[in-house]
Amino acid sequence: MQLRKATTKNEREKRVLFATGMAAIDGGKPTDYTKKLLRDYENGVLTSSEVKKAILAKYTNIK
Repeated sequence: MQLRKATTKNEREKRVLFATGMAAIDGGKPTDYTKKLLRDYENGVLTSSEVKKAILAKYTNIK
């Protein structure tokens, strides 16, 4: 497994908190699937683009 280090873990954690906070304003809550993706992003396993692609693939008809 290769870690992605373009951003620091702290920066990624802040981005996740911001994004989930913005979603919560509209009443949105991340699913267990999305939470796992976000943890993987925070830990540098996935890039933000990979998280976005996985979420779109799971919850929309966009491939």
